[in-house]
Amino acid sequence: MAKTVELKPEETFARSYVDRLILEKLTEMESAVKLGELAEKLSSTGVGLATVRALLASNPQRFAYHERKWVPAARIASEGRPFSEAIRLIVDTFGGPMPFDLLVLELARSRREDAEMLRPRLERIIEGDRNFAMTPDGRVALVQWGFVASAESRARAFSLNGVTAEEVAEVQAKLKDFDWRAEDAFTKAVVITAPVSLKVLGAAAWERLNPEDPKSIHLYDAKEFYSHVNAIPGYVLTSNGMIYPEAEVKKWVATATRLADRLAPTVDMEDAAPIEIKPADTKRMVEKIVGSGDTVMAIKLLEEFYEITPGTKTFPDDLTNIMAALNGDSKVQWVGGDRFRKSGDVPEFVNSVPEPFYFVQTENTDEEGELVDVELTDEGLSSTLRKLLVHPLAMDVLDEDPMPAPKTMPETSRLVLKSIHRELGTFPLAQFTNDWFDIEPPLQEAVLIDPAGRDLQVWINHEARLIYNLIDWWYEQPVESGAVFTLTKTPRPNVFDFAWMDQPDPVVFISSQRMEELRNLGAEAEGKSTLGLLIESMAHWPKGADYLTILAELNVARRVSRRLVASLLSSYQCFFQRSGSPVWHFDPKKVDLGFDKSKKKFLKK
Repeated sequence: MAKTVELKPEETFARSYVDRLILEKLTEMESAVKLGELAEKLSSTGVGLATVRALLASNPQRFAYHERKWVPAARIASEGRPFSEAIRLIVDTFGGPMPFDLLVLELARSRREDAEMLRPRLERIIEGDRNFAMTPDGRVALVQWGFVASAESRARAFSLNGVTAEEVAEVQAKLKDFDWRAEDAFTKAVVITAPVSLKVLGAAAWERLNPEDPKSIHLYDAKEFYSHVNAIPGYVLTSNGMIYPEAEVKKWVATATRLADRLAPTVDMEDAAPIEIKPADTKRMVEKIVGSGDTVMAIKLLEEFYEITPGTKTFPDDLTNIMAALNGDSKVQWVGGDRFRKSGDVPEFVNSVPEPFYFVQTENTDEEGELVDVELTDEGLSSTLRKLLVHPLAMDVLDEDPMPAPKTMPETSRLVLKSIHRELGTFPLAQFTNDWFDIEPPLQEAVLIDPAGRDLQVWINHEARLIYNLIDWWYEQPVESGAVFTLTKTPRPNVFDFAWMDQPDPVVFISSQRMEELRNLGAEAEGKSTLGLLIESMAHWPKGADYLTILAELNVARRVSRRLVASLLSSYQCFFQRSGSPVWHFDPKKVDLGFDKSKKKFLKK
């Protein structure tokens, strides 16, 4: 039995589309005993065995487990029905325009008749019945999915079809002075308005082609309209009556896959004992990993070799067994989660900290021969600065203290991108609490998936304390410093959902104009003390600035540590805070006063 899971609207919508993909291949096969064969036919769509198993077992309206095999539920439900009703039921359950040849086969199976004998009868019914439409590319659809009206009043036609005048007006506004009588008018209308409800688009066409003037000629034909709009290359009809550009499909598959992970219904198996991984099987799996030239997941190997998925009762023990078997072979390397690669087959650049992250050491001295850029111990800093030193936005690679693991580990982490990481395609582990990622192995591969369903392979190096290979997505983000995103854990090992947030972080955000000013400051920084750069940077803030803002800005001009910036603010008399205010101010009149001698006892040795 499937688990009870509350579905979000977007999940219901996505799974309905993927259910249709599964149903189409299942109908082509007639039935499925081994789900691996069905999953193999769907592999080009991105739908795997675990998704197939979960969706089949959780949608009895479309799939039935009958006589120890999976079949379309409509095949059983349509038995004994009148011919036209059987057609309607099968196409409606399919959830979209159904290939004519596939409909012939399914009707023949349902009625236990010869397919070739049924074919001409089916053609006659579809051609003559106003309830069905045949698309130019040979698919059968239900006209009721679109806007059906003739000479009704506008209000009645809209009411019968469940559309509103406001929805139709919105589509008309997009179409403007559209000529519905032009050649390929239906195709052009879809291209202009998609994504769009076909009922609403049909209403817009009906309103123009069937005006309420009793003397006018009515040109709108629901059957003709529907047959054409469902055969436009590059567009797909969804279960909620919307037509979308085909580019959206990948996102729906990703959503349905994540939903399947949540559903993971338990499917009874004859053998409830965990599998035993034999040496011969291990050898074959290792050969597959070594020969793939890419990462191979142990979960996928369980699917391929044993038809075991996360919904199988023995899955946890089975995964443990296969992981142990693979980890025992030196030809392959475990790279986190359930992921394996050929030993040593990892990018060279993920093994070290890039040179720009190392701090600039200065030797500038004052008139008394004392070093200008000095660090203080905690006792020399204000209590506010001591707290800010361990703020996630203050810490960075080569400059961090471990963040303790919380009592309850959050599923989602809010993260802020700084300019240096945007330029280098990296992200610091310093912004994550301890143990948010698995700590073993030290070098791991992970996959990020964005809301559009795109995925990105990244590398996590626990020793270097960096995530690598993010540059493609970083450069899509126009905010150079302060862009906010989230990572959310998923049921799949080392797979995380990624999403940009709408607003940048107000403390770390730096405008493009200010970034240019800071880069120019850095270009002229050779031989200058960090104190000098800090003074020039603070001159931009007549009303004061937050410590984290100052730290972020100064690190555009020069790589400096959080303690050095805190120490310079605390020990030079030209910088100060007003009572009760969190921001730091700069007084150019006090630059000559130099270092506060009372802070000497707090200098770090």
